[in-house]
Amino acid sequence: MLLRLIRYVRGFVEFQTVGKSPERFLNLCAQRGVRLWNAQPEQDGLRARMLLRDYRDIRKIARRAGVRTRIRQRRGFPFVAARYRGRIGLPIGAAAGLVLLLVLSNFIWTTEISGAQTVSEQRLRTLLAASSVAPGAWRGGVDAAKARRDVLLQAEEIGWMSVNIVGCHVKVEIKEKVKKPAIDDAATPCNIKASADGVITKVIAEKGTAVAKKGSGAAQGDLLVSGVVTDKNGTVSTVRAKAEVWADVLAEKDFNIPKELDYCSLTENKSTRRRLRLLRLDFPCSLSFRSFDNAAYTAAEQHLILNNTALPLGFCTETAHEIRKERQSVSRDLAQKQLSRAALLYELFEKGDAVPVQKTLSIDETDSGYACRAAYVFNENIAQTVDFSAEE
Repeated sequence: MLLRLIRYVRGFVEFQTVGKSPERFLNLCAQRGVRLWNAQPEQDGLRARMLLRDYRDIRKIARRAGVRTRIRQRRGFPFVAARYRGRIGLPIGAAAGLVLLLVLSNFIWTTEISGAQTVSEQRLRTLLAASSVAPGAWRGGVDAAKARRDVLLQAEEIGWMSVNIVGCHVKVEIKEKVKKPAIDDAATPCNIKASADGVITKVIAEKGTAVAKKGSGAAQGDLLVSGVVTDKNGTVSTVRAKAEVWADVLAEKDFNIPKELDYCSLTENKSTRRRLRLLRLDFPCSLSFRSFDNAAYTAAEQHLILNNTALPLGFCTETAHEIRKERQSVSRDLAQKQLSRAALLYELFEKGDAVPVQKTLSIDETDSGYACRAAYVFNENIAQTVDFSAEE
């Protein structure tokens, strides 16, 4: 491969000899130290290849051997350069491309992360970018050791990490910490006590001795299911009580709704800007002088993909959508609707599995707005595990 490259750089020709003594021609070339290769016999002579410099000196050898030579093909860099000698833009472009290649080789182009299982890869890229380890960063300004320390301090679930810079590529390897096995507390005795005041509607005791009964009242902290059990022989032992105790519990939630609200809506007016992003530099590709006092922005990025790797080269399109603000008065009926929505969100996200048995919504008008209250009766599981020691 290296010999072929040298021959291409120096230039060579493929020629043909015509005459009665091609063997004498080969012998004379060998005596004079003229190198040729790929010699093949033909009907009237032979065909071979020779360096351009040597071919210029074989005329005397050919006359002495009684043969004539004729060039069939010219190959190599000297012939290519002669073909484009009058086009000055080509060498300038080649030199500019070489300089650009040398400059871009000093930046980070790709980042590869391996070993992440439970840790989000996007989170790791964000932490690395905060330490200048990201596509587009100057390679000489990256402190791999500092980046490693910073990520380990902020991601406690990572036990080991390495950051290696190979050319324009950053390879990050991590190993997550082994989670500690959960402590088996099955042998620890416990009671079931009430977590809130209520009227008991159902008791399901899998383990332990039920103290509370259906229809009885319970105050917060009262014993519902005891972890002390007595068998048929009168032997007393302790267990880890396990039970569900459902009760009707009172709950209240207050909401305040002002008499005037600002409503926002998107209009059909929008402004789009498109930029070419190379490394960490942005070059505008479109001009838009339209701006809005209130706007919602959306951004979309399209990167060049090479071997399933996103390179720091692509387009970024940013669109601004105008937002119209309108102030509207809130009537009592509208406040009632908003209270219903707020109460529903409270039931879904704050009370969880509790089932609303009764609900009353009330609204009182004030100078500044509406004071709203939602009064509930929830049927919920009030069983709360409380450990105790055998000595107790």
